Amino acid sequence: MKNIYQKLVVASAGVALSLGSLTIGIPAQAVLMSYDFLVPDIQGPGPHNGTTGSGYFTFDSEGEEFEISPGEVIKEVLDFEFNWLGQTFGVETLDFENDADGVLFVDGVFQGLDWDYPGDPLSWDLIENEFDYTDLSGSSPNFSGYGDVSYQKQESVSNVSEPGIVIGLGLVGFGFWLNKKKLSHRSISRKNI
Repeated sequence: MKNIYQKLVVASAGVALSLGSLTIGIPAQAVLMSYDFLVPDIQGPGPHNGTTGSGYFTFDSEGEEFEISPGEVIKEVLDFEFNWLGQTFGVETLDFENDADGVLFVDGVFQGLDWDYPGDPLSWDLIENEFDYTDLSGSSPNFSGYGDVSYQKQESVSNVSEPGIVIGLGLVGFGFWLNKKKLSHRSISRKNI
């Protein structure tokens, strides 16, 4: 019987290696990246002068992306929240498919958000480290202003392991657990004799 458990361990290691070789060329891990951002002391005439906006966003480092020009890509945002003027703007206001709203990378280097919110009466743009807004709610004059955006990268949200490794390690662990159970059962049988 001992030979069966050894064969199970060897077979599970072989499965792990063979599954691993099938995924060569595919990135081993995708990482969910998370950033906080702040737009302090927004400037402009009217009631929005001196206000602050803040929020966060996450995206998959290996997720869907859209090339806007050679070397420039927009990565799709998975989660987003921007709090300003007592309102919360969520990920549903992003339009990745039609407007290429998302996270801008130039030659693989993070630049910031590239996102416009064409609301009525309040519209605004977050473009890299700049924030611009227009408020059409007053009859006259209309208000517009600007602010600087700063980003703070957070720890990686999660790692997605390669499936072959997970399956192989699970099989190896199962083989050792069965062997331990068998040895435990054998020990109890000897005591009863």
